[in-house]
Amino acid sequence: MKRSAVIVNVARGEVLDEDALYQALAGGTIAGAALDVWYRYPTAPGPTFPGRRPFHELPNVLMTPHVSGWTEGMLAARADVIAGNIERAARGEPPLNRVATVP
Repeated sequence: MKRSAVIVNVARGEVLDEDALYQALAGGTIAGAALDVWYRYPTAPGPTFPGRRPFHELPNVLMTPHVSGWTEGMLAARADVIAGNIERAARGEPPLNRVATVP
């Protein structure tokens, strides 16, 4: 990758090697990263660092706890779709945004 590269990771799973990414960012091999994912999720009350490496200490990293897609009005819009789908089900109609399964 070019030194000007910026990694954007919004995946739920670990799709990038955490150690390699940290080394590339800390060493300036790549310019930066926007990480909307934790490598480690909380399993108990109290603080949980997002990874084994201190990404949060790097000046070239922007981190969000897997909520970067949240916008003003997003929750209300989701609630509207859910309420509409409940009404559709009550009328015997298929829901919006139905995911079809393949037999």
